[in-house]
Amino acid sequence: MNLYALLACPVCKADLRLSDSHLTCTQCDRKYPVVDGVPVMLPDLNEAELRHESELSLREGYNPWIEQMIMQSLTDGQVVVDAGSGNMRLDDPCVIRMDIKLTPYVDIVGDLHALPFKPGSIDFIFALAVFEHLRQPFKAAKEIHAALKPGGYVYAECNFIFPYHGYPHHYFNASIHGLRQIFADYKELRVGVAPYQMPSFALDSVLKSYLALFKASSFTELAFVAALNGILQFPLQFYDRKFTEETAFRLAAGDYFVGVKQAAGNETIIPSVVMNVYARSTELQQRYPDPANLAVPDNLMTWAKTEGRKSYPEIEACLCSIKPFSKHENPTFPFERKILFRTDLQHPDQMRYIDDSSQRKNPFAKMIRILFSKLFGKLKAEGLAGFLRTGRRYFRK
Repeated sequence: MNLYALLACPVCKADLRLSDSHLTCTQCDRKYPVVDGVPVMLPDLNEAELRHESELSLREGYNPWIEQMIMQSLTDGQVVVDAGSGNMRLDDPCVIRMDIKLTPYVDIVGDLHALPFKPGSIDFIFALAVFEHLRQPFKAAKEIHAALKPGGYVYAECNFIFPYHGYPHHYFNASIHGLRQIFADYKELRVGVAPYQMPSFALDSVLKSYLALFKASSFTELAFVAALNGILQFPLQFYDRKFTEETAFRLAAGDYFVGVKQAAGNETIIPSVVMNVYARSTELQQRYPDPANLAVPDNLMTWAKTEGRKSYPEIEACLCSIKPFSKHENPTFPFERKILFRTDLQHPDQMRYIDDSSQRKNPFAKMIRILFSKLFGKLKAEGLAGFLRTGRRYFRK
């Protein structure tokens, strides 16, 4: 089992055959090129690519947040898709990096509106800061639902209060209630605001975008610009502690939804051996009222991988017998998981607030410096006579 064994035509979901550096659909006969070993599985190869205002930064790994918690709770035999991976250098054999663009850091080029995976073949799909760029987010949520196994997981983030970006493909921002509508087909495990989506990030991004586009043409406007820059000198992230979970979503830069595909209400991708132990243990049932909830650090699978395998030989045997999935055609076994299992992850609510007091500056002093810097720049550029003429025009306004 590797990446190619999971692929299907993104349009009709039929099987594919590989020939002459192309994948050809066995049903509709569409052809998809393979470029340097990377399948380009776009329904429309002429579709305009997403462009960014600046070069995407190179990422070395994932933040210790919910998507990483779920990845670390899965077994090595389960398949994860990072949809919209961008420049993710980390190359975990179990994680398929997918993006709409062909870069050196993707395993497949694909579109969330038409996923190139066989129905019911994926255990976990996550999309970080992607859904605002989708022209049909409801369709993408249904595509994810179809690709997931019964009991599989989805984690998705979307901007809420955030400037326009990713021209020309920034379509929809969503509140937490909007995300609930998009993912209405899933059982909700958690919805809210991540530590890096708090109101401070909304205020910071909006003000910086505003200042980048605002062109001051009077003394009053220069003072206004200096005042806005002064606001940015306050420890905005530190002030996030003033918001509770019930209020942060109203002003958040973004939000997230995590859910599980459970049409009947009890489907799970947790190994049956673990579920059998759970069914016999009143203690485990009290500790984990919802065994399918892997969206918290202490869940049934983190227990199984630590305490459970020590206490129950059948769990140890089950975990040891799992054949790891590798997206690569010729993997070397045993391979080392790049996303290491950790037991020191904090609870999400404890990760919210950042005290950057050591970085604080006097915002009023900064405001004065900015104002005088702009005035001195005009004096230097225009000379005294020109500066005075400009000043008279400013004050008339």
